[in-house]
Amino acid sequence: MIKEEYDIAVIGGGPAGMMAAGTAAQKGARVILLEKNSRPGRKLLITGKGRCNITNAEHDTGQFIEAFGKNGKFLYSGLHAFSVEDTIRFFNDRGLATRVERGRRVFPETDRSEDVLSILFQYLKEGKVSVRTNTVVSGFKNKNNTIEAIQFDRGEVRAGQYILCTGGLSYPSTGSSGDGLKWAKELGHTLIKCKPGLVPVKIKEEWVKELQGLSLKNVRISLFQKSKMDDRFGEALFTHEGLSGPIILDLSKRISELIDQDGLTLHVDYKPALEYNKLDERIQRDFKQDNKKMFKNCLSGLLPKKMIPIIIRLSGIDPVKPVHNITRDERKKLTALLKEMIFHVRGLGGYDKAVITIGGIALPQIDPRTMRSRIIENLFFAGEIIDLDGPTGGYNLQVCWSTGYLAGASAVS
Repeated sequence: MIKEEYDIAVIGGGPAGMMAAGTAAQKGARVILLEKNSRPGRKLLITGKGRCNITNAEHDTGQFIEAFGKNGKFLYSGLHAFSVEDTIRFFNDRGLATRVERGRRVFPETDRSEDVLSILFQYLKEGKVSVRTNTVVSGFKNKNNTIEAIQFDRGEVRAGQYILCTGGLSYPSTGSSGDGLKWAKELGHTLIKCKPGLVPVKIKEEWVKELQGLSLKNVRISLFQKSKMDDRFGEALFTHEGLSGPIILDLSKRISELIDQDGLTLHVDYKPALEYNKLDERIQRDFKQDNKKMFKNCLSGLLPKKMIPIIIRLSGIDPVKPVHNITRDERKKLTALLKEMIFHVRGLGGYDKAVITIGGIALPQIDPRTMRSRIIENLFFAGEIIDLDGPTGGYNLQVCWSTGYLAGASAVS
């Protein structure tokens, strides 16, 4: 049976865990990082579609925090300790150039999440962190509100301080099983109910399958439940079950709050830059230029090829009808479809499609100045395991960097 002793033990080798372990080691602590997968960072590799959106270049701390809603103020100390600028500098100084894309999303110039992970491995190596992979933690030895040891399949590890960074429940195929949440509860912490966050939306209309893979840019999608509840502008994507993409993922949290109510719909405006009358005028001009053509052959300037058969079907206009014979009412119906195509929501994706987990360890039980538990005196938390969730665009990874750094630094002092 293996028995080892360290200054700090970090459980979970995701972005928060690697940042916490590396930071503590850089400050002189003897650190062990325990990871149940064959290598750390498995989930990090698939973020940003394999490109890794490392942060969001929102330099105004107040606005960054507003993106997290009522829980955002918890992040003030973390962002002060390790800001967006610190994150970008951390990777740049270690040889990874970055660039800012639409929505102030920051990506490595190489477009490779593997390169982000390599920097983190380098950070662990610099501090001589002992990394133990294929290590399945079974629980903790706890006495008088203090952890004495971590128990795992081959023995135990004792440390002065412990940092729990096991993430939530999203993408379980990467090892996110919720074990850390269970351990935190066993140690006396309150859990805010978890649910999948930033997930695709399932749509009732069967014909949506015909649009699978079609990307939409510069569209506006509004969420309705009797009245407008929310809306977003940007990029979306059709899937075999419905809609996904950045603006849909961001709308999914509000949808999850309303999903038990009837009449939940998404209204897609394919031409948000044009008011209804201006779009109608545009369609009339297009039709006049090709007034002898059939209707089905006059839409390529307005729509992606894959969308045209659906629009024709929903408009009810005969596809072989010459456009000079299309009536005013038919044209108005076409315009209305382009400005407001309605989709009926039937559900949301599960944890297997969720980018993050909503919920986690209740924030009042964590000291935001240090990330230390208010219940177990030698336990710290960082990353997705805590009750913080932000929109797409690098916000949630910044939580990992900031809380991981703060936990690692605080555990040493």
